[in-house]
Amino acid sequence: MSVTTTVRRARCVHAMLVAAAVLAAAGGCRSTVEAPGDAAGPWDVARAETLEWLPDDEHFSQDWALEASGLAFTDRGIVVPSEKYARLLLIDPGLDARVVELGVPRHAELEGVAWHDGSVYMCDEAHAAVFRVDLGDATRLVPRLAAVELPLEGIEVVGGKIGFEGIEVSADGRHMLLLLERSGDPDTGCVSRLWRLRIEDDGLSLEGVPVDIPLDDCYWRITGLAWMDGRLLGLKTQYPGERYHIVEIDPRDGSTRLVQDLTGYLRGVRADGWGNNVEGIDVDADGSLWLVGDNAVTDVIDDPYPPRTDERALLVRIPLAE
Repeated sequence: MSVTTTVRRARCVHAMLVAAAVLAAAGGCRSTVEAPGDAAGPWDVARAETLEWLPDDEHFSQDWALEASGLAFTDRGIVVPSEKYARLLLIDPGLDARVVELGVPRHAELEGVAWHDGSVYMCDEAHAAVFRVDLGDATRLVPRLAAVELPLEGIEVVGGKIGFEGIEVSADGRHMLLLLERSGDPDTGCVSRLWRLRIEDDGLSLEGVPVDIPLDDCYWRITGLAWMDGRLLGLKTQYPGERYHIVEIDPRDGSTRLVQDLTGYLRGVRADGWGNNVEGIDVDADGSLWLVGDNAVTDVIDDPYPPRTDERALLVRIPLAE
């Protein structure tokens, strides 16, 4: 699947703006962590940069347990959902973040996020649901955005703690890939499961049969999804914070290929005070890998704002190797 010319051009403009902003602000942002043992791959972890956004609501800065669980590029910046606080962070190329409330059900757990043609799509782990949020011209001015649930036809998944984590939209906007992070048990073995859905005006309809992605054991899972040059990438992690692999997934049969092992780098960021429970990934137009981390482990949340935390929410950019 090739990215359309329009989307590619928009992402190229965005990537150049982000790069300029990063270079301007990178004086105190470059990680001091070395990456011994990381497998060679397309990205240069020695030049990885941890970035800091400036939110218009201080409760959603990286010093609070906002549970950033997904990341996607739009035509105007980055979007990051706050998993249990019904907020969407709209981060512009200058790393200023507009925090917008989302009209989602109570106790939603917003995980993966994808963007296509002016709309953001998010999967809700707690309710086994998918929502669409349209980003209009007034996005920067409104305090709340409506979220429309897209009914799932042909999928029977019960909401819960281990559920939908990844979501991506095809370049032509006709299909969606939806990922269940893990299913099974130690006796039968565990898999991640991938559905291909047809996007319709009134919902999402299953096409074909779901594809199972084998896991080494039940401590592994696959979470965020991203496209890179028409290839589907997934973030494969071993709980709790043991290993971090970027893998290429064949959506036809579920086979995977290791693209790069980021374990050394992502274990090391903890020394600088960053949480390393990375769950969201995306790739920008210049090929840089972006990652965002969920910096809290919580149960049901009824509070309107996240608490303070000792582990800061990680946002990192890893450029392609030269």
